[in-house]
Amino acid sequence: MVKKIAALLGLCLLTSVPFVGATFHPGDKGSQIAAIQQALANHGYDVSADGAYGAATQEAVRQFQADYGLESDGIVGAATYEALMGDTMPENTSTTDSQPAVTADNEIRVVQQALANDGYNVDIDGVFGVGTEQAIRQFQADHGLETDGIVGQATFAALTGQSLLNGPIRRFGNGGYNGVARVDSPAASAILSIANRYIGVPYVFGGSTPSGFDCSGFTRYVYSEAGIDLPRDAESQYGVGYSVSMANLRPGDLVFFSTYDSGISHVGIYVGNHQFINASSDGVSIADMDSSYWSARYIGAKRVM
Repeated sequence: MVKKIAALLGLCLLTSVPFVGATFHPGDKGSQIAAIQQALANHGYDVSADGAYGAATQEAVRQFQADYGLESDGIVGAATYEALMGDTMPENTSTTDSQPAVTADNEIRVVQQALANDGYNVDIDGVFGVGTEQAIRQFQADHGLETDGIVGQATFAALTGQSLLNGPIRRFGNGGYNGVARVDSPAASAILSIANRYIGVPYVFGGSTPSGFDCSGFTRYVYSEAGIDLPRDAESQYGVGYSVSMANLRPGDLVFFSTYDSGISHVGIYVGNHQFINASSDGVSIADMDSSYWSARYIGAKRVM
């Protein structure tokens, strides 16, 4: 599966090298993986016994683990192996593809493959989503790096032994990650990069600094850092710029909601892919505009750049 994915992307995979470890995980290849896949298939899970631990095998393992009350991490450890195979965990004598060469189009997959090879729970799908960011933060914490969830040169080198071709990779921004269209506007790129720094900052009613934000305090602070002045409250912010339909939303647009009273009472910054970053009850975080909660409360959007 890994080779099939790599071929589609035109990656240049190096020769396989032995890997011995305490788990079986994405990237592993060989007869042991084929046996695991066959056992999964025998249990009714949709996977081919091709001997390559790819995305389909990882998902089948996750489903098996969930069905049998095991930690659903997509990695075959001792408990999962015993439940699936009816035997104790053997030494992992499978092989794994060594790190593919980095190109401008495959940096995220390279990062994900390296994380998976190190035993972190991550999908190798080329999408810089929440799961990938969490795995990166854990890797950074485990290796004494700044735990910002951003893959800069230090993190990339520690993961892959290679250098980034472009700038840091983050969950959203002008790299076009997480399904977000490439941001062509320098102002929008700056806004998203600034906003991303404050993910995890707690919600504080009336807060307008990185020690704590409320919704409009967050948007005003981020825009101010990018050189754009906004009014203080959400309702006043709705009065600036010009209206944008949902179909024409672009990263960096302000999106508005009615959350606790009629009229405008909440604001966030659109990041693309029907997602927005905002300061809400769980702090600065990414929210889904298509969720039942937010879609029912959406009022409109404004572009001020």
